[in-house]
Amino acid sequence: MYNKNPFTLMYGIPATSIISRDDALNTIQNAFLTNDNMYMFLITGIRGTGKTVLLRKAFDIFSLEKNWMAIDINPQGNIIESIANKLVSSAKSQKLLEGWSLSINLPYVTISKDQTKKIDDPEIIIQEILTKFSTHNKKLLITIDEVNNTSELKKFANFYQSLLGSKLPVYLLMTGLKENINSIINDRAMTFLSRAPKIELDPLDMPTIALEYKQIFGIEKTTAIDMAKLTNGYAFAYQVLGYLFYEDDKKILDENFLNKYDSYLWKNGYNKFWNDLTSVEKKFVIALAKAQDGTKEEIIKSFSASSYSQYRKILLEKGLIIQLGYNHLSFVLPRFREFVLYAQDFE
Repeated sequence: MYNKNPFTLMYGIPATSIISRDDALNTIQNAFLTNDNMYMFLITGIRGTGKTVLLRKAFDIFSLEKNWMAIDINPQGNIIESIANKLVSSAKSQKLLEGWSLSINLPYVTISKDQTKKIDDPEIIIQEILTKFSTHNKKLLITIDEVNNTSELKKFANFYQSLLGSKLPVYLLMTGLKENINSIINDRAMTFLSRAPKIELDPLDMPTIALEYKQIFGIEKTTAIDMAKLTNGYAFAYQVLGYLFYEDDKKILDENFLNKYDSYLWKNGYNKFWNDLTSVEKKFVIALAKAQDGTKEEIIKSFSASSYSQYRKILLEKGLIIQLGYNHLSFVLPRFREFVLYAQDFE
């Protein structure tokens, strides 16, 4: 038994027990390290699938990689200025700007390459430093977590495209909720990003979850499998179930524990999903929850038949439901059906 709870209840915070996303990490590493034509990835998925954890893992890997520098940027605010500030600070610490005069007065940075050329435009500062990177065979990775379709992101997307057009060594990893990534790539002002390869985080491997639970808690195989099924491969649920099981020093599942598990998921995750839905989307979700097999015929008994295809597509794009075979829908989140049947009484 661990002396400290190996699980966490916080979104995006790495825990001791974590189901690795080795396939996704390998895809990113192989692309950036060996493929001269791959410069970016968009990591997407619903809330709680492990996007931030994957991004930070990649950040840590490339921070330690020879001839690489990694900087993490907050998507709120002026993205280009933030990159310039962090890039200057990191380049200075690594002595890549020797012989350059620096004046840092945040949020502005001024650099002078010589007696005659003074630069205070953040875009030019970035271009100049990346040009210097090229001569030192060095590369830059920029990570941005939870992006939205904002005017600042549009400016950055256009600027980033120009950097790649100049063959400068800059790479990009961004994460975002499925609906936000879809909004970005469907925006005509950011068609460049629509061509970026995407990594959509699938559910975690259920047998691996069961094995992890079995090893950590020393429980029966059947109990570990039942616990894995309760997570449905949802990364946040894996952490919540493990955390509560550890805190309660459990060896078996019982109704009281299941109620506690449901309560935590509902209060700290599912309420947010629910509140983000429109009234019509909620009606579709309620109809699906009431359907025994999730077929179209069952759903339209309590939902508009003419609007079925439209809202099915919307909820599929949001990642809240999944298509299972022909004309059969199911919820992605574990025990979300139970939550919806409960929440409908308060609508």
